[in-house]
Amino acid sequence: MRGFVKTAAVGALVAPLVLGGAGLASASSGGDGPAYEKFQKAANANGGSCTMTVSGFTPDGKAYFRTVTRQAGPTGASESSTGSRS
Repeated sequence: MRGFVKTAAVGALVAPLVLGGAGLASASSGGDGPAYEKFQKAANANGGSCTMTVSGFTPDGKAYFRTVTRQAGPTGASESSTGSRS
């Protein structure tokens, strides 16, 4: 029973990471011109993590770059991001 509760708790923490990655991906692509996207996701009984890197150009020709790392575990969650645009 304890294993199930732990797995359910980790699933509840990791779900926003996965959904957040999908939202970032859909916002960055789609006719903006050349673009780059990379995603790394991991989850286990102790927590989960997701790292996303995107770069490209906006419709008005400005360049952008963003990398986001999100982590969640039994003691809490964190997010770190870096970005730039011209």
